Amino acid sequence: MKFFKKDMGGFATVLKNASWLSVFEIMRMVMPFIALPYLFGTIGGENYGKVIFVQSIIALFALLINFGLDTSAVRDVANFRHEKKQLDAIVSAIFLIKSFFAIISFALLTVFLSVVPKMGNLSIVYYFAFIACLSDIFLPVWYFQGKEEMRKLTIVRFFSISIYTISIFIFIRNIDDYPYMALLHSLSLVLSALIACYYVFIKDKTRFHIPEMAFIKKMFIEAIPFFMSRISLTVNTYMAKIMSGLFLSDTVVAAFDVAQKIINGGMMPMQMFNQALYPNMSKSQDKKMLQRGFRITAVITLCVSVCIFLIADFAVHALSKGYMPEAAGILRILCLYLLFSGFSLYMGTSSLVAFGYQKPFNVSVVWSTVVLIVCYAWMITTGNNSIYLYAMALVAAELMVCSYRFYFCRRYRLF
Repeated sequence: MKFFKKDMGGFATVLKNASWLSVFEIMRMVMPFIALPYLFGTIGGENYGKVIFVQSIIALFALLINFGLDTSAVRDVANFRHEKKQLDAIVSAIFLIKSFFAIISFALLTVFLSVVPKMGNLSIVYYFAFIACLSDIFLPVWYFQGKEEMRKLTIVRFFSISIYTISIFIFIRNIDDYPYMALLHSLSLVLSALIACYYVFIKDKTRFHIPEMAFIKKMFIEAIPFFMSRISLTVNTYMAKIMSGLFLSDTVVAAFDVAQKIINGGMMPMQMFNQALYPNMSKSQDKKMLQRGFRITAVITLCVSVCIFLIADFAVHALSKGYMPEAAGILRILCLYLLFSGFSLYMGTSSLVAFGYQKPFNVSVVWSTVVLIVCYAWMITTGNNSIYLYAMALVAAELMVCSYRFYFCRRYRLF
């Protein structure tokens, strides 16, 4: 096709970074096929669902810790990566802000475990899962994205997922070992964060210091709009599993997680392309490159969505060892979510945010959450709690994001 061949020189750095991201993403997609069947056969679908439910709750605390900084900081690092003094201040401020919110999050978790009986019964699992929040502080994905050093990020992530997968087979041997699934996952992330810090502070010689309060305040304020959109994004991602755990069963949580893992694997090509393009687009502001990227995204998204729909039964059987056949129906519904998500992802950071239009980017996610909450409220009040309806609600929410962003991309003449 002509648009694949035309002016590919502008995509050289993007494609190089995307190739490094693809190495990790392929590993992340393949590893569940290795570990999940073993987990279902060892700890069972119900216990697996318990851990997933707990990790979904902990994701809300991780949201507070990240506070939108993972998005706003990419642009800051990209713009000042050759100015060491400024870069040192950016890294230091982000680490300090995240550490502050981590302390608050741990205090809140301790209170909830004390007053909510259902949470208290699984307190050890919650604490094991919360250890992963340390990686939200010290694993600076935003740093490597901003500097367009995806090779280093790939090495760090590869180490994390490999350690976790191998440790599953070593330490989880019977049904009572299910709490260690959360612990092993957390420890693997913390170890990868330590490796990342080695690159940042030893290899790159970044100097940690206490920046001026005015600078910290500036970084905090710039992240607030992204935090608001992150709230919506996290609700959209995890609320279906939380709802399933509250109103259905832990087994249903497991089924939804299986389907969602496959969809996340399907998002791999779009995510790695978008992550690699975003810092480049922030600097170049090249609308012709943006338009060609949109057409590439369209082809990839359509092909992946159709392929997953066709292999749904096989993929679910392979991941769950045949224990979760109901996940195939969920997966086919979520293929629509994947289709809309591929477009909305590209029209988000690589389009609106990269060209300075943060407001419609953030507002689109907020509106999607409004749609999602309305759908969930209707299900709760009418008693129509169904995992398939939860999946359809996600599709409706993502359609809102896609439509809203497309409207503003056209309005600002980005396409």
